[in-house]
Amino acid sequence: MKKSNHAVGECYNPSDLKTHDPHDMYAWADDKPRWLTPLQVLGFVAMGVGLTVCVYYSTLILFLL
Repeated sequence: MKKSNHAVGECYNPSDLKTHDPHDMYAWADDKPRWLTPLQVLGFVAMGVGLTVCVYYSTLILFLL
């Protein structure tokens, strides 16, 4: 039995819903500022150090119980 187009969802096209900006005139730019890369690296290192300290102290507390 063949399903109708409505049943399989072919009537739904996400590009039809984009009536506010059909030609992507207001899309986000793909380029990032140069100062953002060092901040991302610093954030990654800080996250690693923070997770290491949290694991160390939680292990220390659990062994002291």
